[in-house]
Amino acid sequence: MIRTARIELNGFGQGSIEVDGVPIGGVRSLSLDATVDDRPVLRLELAVHDISTVAETLIHIPDDTAATLVALGWTPPPGQEVG
Repeated sequence: MIRTARIELNGFGQGSIEVDGVPIGGVRSLSLDATVDDRPVLRLELAVHDISTVAETLIHIPDDTAATLVALGWTPPPGQEVG
């Protein structure tokens, strides 16, 4: 799926990212690969916290990360509310 991304970064690594006009939050890092005659590829690493116990694993997705995933087409699992 082709999307339009807008990236603004300052010299301190702070900035903002929009994908198809939607502000993207919860980004831990990004990389951009571009070569001649190919579409650029933007990779976003999102902040997701893995909290584990011996019996089961609970994945906590921060609200801004979940909203970013929904904006990119993710459907949350049953019981995961996205604000």
